[in-house]
Parts: sequence; structure tokens; C-alpha cells
Amino acid sequence: MSPLIAVAQNVTAKIQQADSLFKIHNFQKATATYEEALRLSHRTSPAIFLKLAYLYEQKKDWLHVQYYLNLYYEQIPDERVLRKMNEIARDQGWKGYELDDFNLLVLLFKQYSGYLIGLLLLLGLYVFVILLIKRFKHQYIPFRHKTLFFLYWLGVTLLVNLPGRYRQVIIRKQDSILRSDPSAAASPTEIVKEGHRLKVVGKSDIWYQVLWGNQLVYVKSADVWIVR
Repeated sequence: MSPLIAVAQNVTAKIQQADSLFKIHNFQKATATYEEALRLSHRTSPAIFLKLAYLYEQKKDWLHVQYYLNLYYEQIPDERVLRKMNEIARDQGWKGYELDDFNLLVLLFKQYSGYLIGLLLLLGLYVFVILLIKRFKHQYIPFRHKTLFFLYWLGVTLLVNLPGRYRQVIIRKQDSILRSDPSAAASPTEIVKEGHRLKVVGKSDIWYQVLWGNQLVYVKSADVWIVR
């Protein structure tokens, strides 16, 4: 049997076991079993993230609730989940979950990016065919049209790759140190509690460069959960 098939079967068995434990309200064992399945493979149903968020909510472990809601939201953009994360963040005093124009724009992009990219690809293909026909007919194509066509496809390529480049982290360690440079010897900029969500700008070895307020600072990768 292929090792991949064996892992998939093991994950399925773990999830079925966790579902049974969840149904009989054995929440502690259900939580451990779901998380064991996730350690084996992250290619699982987003519904598991919602179940884990619910299980941790019963224990009022808001840090884990927020983490799993973020994982769910990355796969299933849902305004209700976005508002729930904002509500928890307000209650806990966490930054990075504001219902501002930027986060609502990201929500719209996540929801409709497939349709938008498909439309842009069809439009680009149509223009390509027109240009190809003109070339076969030896008709003159202005240089500016070629340039605009190139820039158009460059923009579409950037748009397609945008979700993979947009990443965020959640501080998971109490009293995490934000530093001015990617080094343990760098001067601390601020010490923050767990729960804040920060936008990732770059990465240097074991350090993430993140946006904190209006500052670019560094946080150690061991102190955060990457949520996208």
C-alpha cells in the first residue's frame, strides 16, 4: 500500500473517531483526536476547523478559537466568521481583526476572485485571438497595443498570485518581543501579549517581518502561528 494512501486512511479514521467523540460530548478527547488528524494532514475539511473553534470556545480558550476561525476563514470566506473574529478580538483587546475597508475588500476578493480572474482570462484570450488574427493578415499592430497587452497579462499574473503572497500571523506566545531587526540582539520595539494578528511583509531566516501599527518590526517564527 502506498504511504500516502495509508496516511489518508489513518486521517479518515481519526476524523471518524473524533466525530463520534464529538457527538457524545467527549470534548476533550474529540479535540485531541481532531488535532492529531490535522498533524497527519492539513488537507482536511474546513468543517474541522469550525468544530475545533467550537470545542475551544467551550473552554474559553479564545486564542485557539481565533486561530481555528482564521484557518476556516482562509478556506471558506464568510462574513459571519469575520465578524465573530472581530467580536472576540474586541473583547480580548487584540489588534489586527478590525472590520475596516481593507479587511472587507479582502473578504470580497476571497469570495469573488475566481469569477474575476476567470473573466480577465477570457478577456485576455479574446484580445490575444484578435491580435493573432491581425498578425496572420499582416495588419499593422501599434506598439502601444502590444505594450498594453503585455501589461494586462502581467497584472493578471500578479492578481492570480496575490492570495499566496498575502500572509498573516497570530501571536501565540505571551510577552512576545517585537524587534527592530531580525536578530535576538536587536533592541526590542515592544513586548506584546498573545492574540494579535499581524500582516507579514517578509521573512528572514527564523524571523517574520510584520506590520505593527505603522512600524515594520520582526517577530520570531516560533512565537506565532501562520494563518496565511
